[in-house]
Amino acid sequence: MMSGVLVILALLIAPYVRPYLAQRSQLADGRQELVRLQREVDELSAQRARWNDPAYVKAQARARLHMVMPGEVGYVDLEPSRRAAARADPRSAAAAVPPRSGQAWYGTLWQSVRTAGTPSTPVPAPSVPPAPTGGTATP
Repeated sequence: MMSGVLVILALLIAPYVRPYLAQRSQLADGRQELVRLQREVDELSAQRARWNDPAYVKAQARARLHMVMPGEVGYVDLEPSRRAAARADPRSAAAAVPPRSGQAWYGTLWQSVRTAGTPSTPVPAPSVPPAPTGGTATP
């Protein structure tokens, strides 16, 4: 008699267990997403704080745009392969500068202006013989 009551009780509770477990899983996923988004917000806040620092802005302008202060002379290295790699202090504003490409921004701009009017050569389509269309085959 007791086992019959337990079976009926299990059948009554079973439909509610699956949604409960699904909701627990969704809640755990939501918490993980919240932690990831909070980490991203913290990183963006730190980046915004760096951009509020005048020394960081100057370092970025010098590195990315090749800008110089009044009275300074700016040089562009035309052969970067000969330059020795200098080690920078990881706490400095210059260490936060992303790695440079081999060309200055104005060189990239000029290259895009030069190639803008040049038509690209179309790729020829492969020639495929036409497929036979019904009828009798010829030997």
